Amino acid sequence: MPPLPASAAAVPPVPAAPEAGEQAPPWRAALGIALPPVLLTLALCLYGIQDRQLWRDEHASWWAATLSWSDLGTLTGNMDLVLAPYYLLLHLWVSVAGQSEAALRIPSALAMAAAAGCVALLGRRLLSPRLGLLAGVLFAVCPSITWYGQDARPYAFAVLAASGSTLLITRIVQDRRPAAAGLRPVLLLWAGYALTVVAMGLTHLVTLMVLPGHLLLVAREFRRGTDDAGARWVLFGRWAVASAAAVLLLSPLLLLGAGQSGQIAWNARDWGDLGELVKDLAGSSALGWTLLPLGVLGAVGLLLLRQPVGPLICWALVPVLVTVATAHWLHLFLARYLLFTVPAWMLLTAAAIGRLPGLVAQLTASRTPPRWVVGPVPLVVAFALAAVLAWPAQASVRDDLGGEADARAAARVISAGLHPGDGVVFEPTSSMRRALAYELRDRPAPKDTLLWVTAQQAGSFGALECEEPARCMAGVQRIWLLVASGDRRPYGSVSDKVAKELKQFHTVRTEAVPNLRVVLLERTKGKA
Repeated sequence: MPPLPASAAAVPPVPAAPEAGEQAPPWRAALGIALPPVLLTLALCLYGIQDRQLWRDEHASWWAATLSWSDLGTLTGNMDLVLAPYYLLLHLWVSVAGQSEAALRIPSALAMAAAAGCVALLGRRLLSPRLGLLAGVLFAVCPSITWYGQDARPYAFAVLAASGSTLLITRIVQDRRPAAAGLRPVLLLWAGYALTVVAMGLTHLVTLMVLPGHLLLVAREFRRGTDDAGARWVLFGRWAVASAAAVLLLSPLLLLGAGQSGQIAWNARDWGDLGELVKDLAGSSALGWTLLPLGVLGAVGLLLLRQPVGPLICWALVPVLVTVATAHWLHLFLARYLLFTVPAWMLLTAAAIGRLPGLVAQLTASRTPPRWVVGPVPLVVAFALAAVLAWPAQASVRDDLGGEADARAAARVISAGLHPGDGVVFEPTSSMRRALAYELRDRPAPKDTLLWVTAQQAGSFGALECEEPARCMAGVQRIWLLVASGDRRPYGSVSDKVAKELKQFHTVRTEAVPNLRVVLLERTKGKA
């Protein structure tokens, strides 16, 4: 697929600064386009990367990454199999980098920065160098990109895999080598493409929905007619073989992962949540509802001009439509599962801004658009507007998640008042067991009083508690009880058996932290 032509009827293009790009070596020209988005994304992701405390899914990542190889195999055999590759990567990483919030999140920040470079280079090939740079920096300032670049989950890697795979297939199609170049370099490129498709499946299976866009990219060669029919069939055959080989390698993960789909049955979003999806994908309602119309405008306008944006439209829309249509069966319609579509939306938005010269020319009935429209001014204004719209959400992206219990504060309260022999009890509705274990990983911690079967032994993320609390609590003189702040019952939602034993204690003090009550109980004298 070639870049947009240098001219189109009644639509003068944005110049691509040929004097800078044509004379520089190809790698230097590409670096000049990719480096600014990479550095901007990396700066935004690394800034305050450990300010926000881990949330419950990140606690799950930490827990899985710190298990032994045997326990991790048992865990992923029971649940989260589709995330096993990420857990394996994080396991290796934390063994070197440690377990701090920053250490757990740095891989995501690096992946998101690399994805920004891929977006810019893809725009350079499909649109123009300037528009590629614009798409890259628009991608960088999206609050959702910063948020997931500071999230110890695999979604940044899914964005990178989708962007990198699309960039590679675009390069293969555009830069097909002549027969004299030999078969080996061509096969290496296709093998690399197959590996990027495997990477998409390993990061998140939903990311494989980018493949229809790749198919459209390859199929377009049949309509161009620049090669003989045999060469075009060879291109299609190689794509089909590479894609089929990748899917075949992923088939065990696809089949076994399907058996664990019940884990996300809680997700009941459907068509009525499409508006919310726009906000969530951008990370800002103002930014999302500004960029979405521009992206749609760019897609429609360029389709009318028969420009090569079909693959971008497939990339942006097919995953959304498929997941929302199957929401009640597969439960995959969730913004973080669809984050890999953000690069396509940014590229379509950049394409819409690139149509500005032609639009102004039509409105002014002039063959030559004003110089300010042809130059970099519209691109700078577009980036500045996006940055302003994104700023409020960017400023709050490092805040703790609303609704999450403040495990850091709870750990500080417990550490300040901890006595040897103290125990801790978690109400069943609380997910604090892993959170507190993380926050107290390097400090003395109270004994998990009701723990009977550890999460490792259960092959799960959740531990099993003893069925006879009286036996487990015998001899414990002080207990720290963690209860959701919204639950006004003295002991929260603990079982009747546990509540009966806790009545042997009296309250010493209660500390309120965000979304949590930390209650210190002491056994009443004379009580067994």
